Amino acid sequence: MVLLSRKAVVQAAIEDTYGTEKALTLNDGILVEDPDYSVDVETLERNFTRNDLSPLASVTGRKLASMTFTTELRGNGLQNSGNVADAPVLARLLRACGYSLTGVAAAEASAVKQIGDVAVKPTWAAGGTLTNTDLITYYLEVTTGGASGTAEITVSSDTSGEGNAAALVTSGSPLTVGSQGLTLTPTFSGNLRAGDRWVVWLFPTGMRLDPVSDGFESLTMKMNMDGVSHKMLGCYGTFEVNAEAGQYAKIEWTFTGTYIDPVDEAMPDVNYETTLPPMVELARLRIDEFSAIVNAVSFDQANDVQIRPDVNSKDGYIGTRIVSRAPEGGIDPEADLVANHDFWGRLAGGTRMPFQMRVGTQAGNTVWLLSPSTQYTGLTYGDRNGIRTYDAGLKFSGVDGDDEVSFFFA
Repeated sequence: MVLLSRKAVVQAAIEDTYGTEKALTLNDGILVEDPDYSVDVETLERNFTRNDLSPLASVTGRKLASMTFTTELRGNGLQNSGNVADAPVLARLLRACGYSLTGVAAAEASAVKQIGDVAVKPTWAAGGTLTNTDLITYYLEVTTGGASGTAEITVSSDTSGEGNAAALVTSGSPLTVGSQGLTLTPTFSGNLRAGDRWVVWLFPTGMRLDPVSDGFESLTMKMNMDGVSHKMLGCYGTFEVNAEAGQYAKIEWTFTGTYIDPVDEAMPDVNYETTLPPMVELARLRIDEFSAIVNAVSFDQANDVQIRPDVNSKDGYIGTRIVSRAPEGGIDPEADLVANHDFWGRLAGGTRMPFQMRVGTQAGNTVWLLSPSTQYTGLTYGDRNGIRTYDAGLKFSGVDGDDEVSFFFA
């Protein structure tokens, strides 16, 4: 029988218990490019001395399976309901890469995140009746320093008409933010410092995926290569996002799991999500409030997935675990004057900056990447069609923990 490289089916489902097989259904199919399956086999050599130089047969040791494939970065047309049952298949892949899924059934504000160091750290309570139907970013800056009742905060936004002029700030009293009904009530003592800033996102209905450091969810996965079925249990993974202007964005996934012997099995006729991927346009990309002219954006989750050796388990290991992450990325903006955006000064000073971008503009098919704390890690000059550019490396770091990057499906 001839097996065709164009025929393959990938399925994945969240396990109820780590490493315990979850039955896969026809609704668990994932539309992928370049699917590949491999096994990392530990070969145990037997180097005993004898009266000849012929090598002895080796012993096959631990076997660890992995799958790689590429998907489109897109929604499913339903995700803006805020009901987790409507989550796109990408959400389950992100969950197995160390993210938790939360349904946003009504418009809500994110936690208020400080930008870099601040002199005083207020606690912020969000209130008001929210009316927004799109994601809105608000930047709060102390423009007049001082104590409660003296200090003033100015609000700016990436959305036209959502800024507020400087207003007095009183501890325990609500501050109006934008025109969509949001109020923020700071509680603090001491003097606010001029130049200190915070960022807050106003979410519409949809779904939020935030990083976690424990309680990871795992996948049962199956990759059928035109009749040869490979299954993995207890799968964790990592991924890279690549988005280029005028193209559709893609995600390259790598999952690792427990090895199971392959079997011959008829290919399932699965049901795929049919929403078309949106073109990368109108991305509302901002870094430190600067609207850079960018051709390509990359993001690497950079999870470290390690084996858990165990003498009591088959193949000598009980599974795998995400033990760390170091998310990074890059953009290639057109170079600009220092007065407009001081790339070099921010690099040299380790300036922490909020970052955002979206893929898609239609409700049900929009994915946001949001970070409250991003730093430049390197700058080199480049050329794009005769225009001077930068290759700018990015590092994403947490502010209050488990918040360095979030994905929002709207």
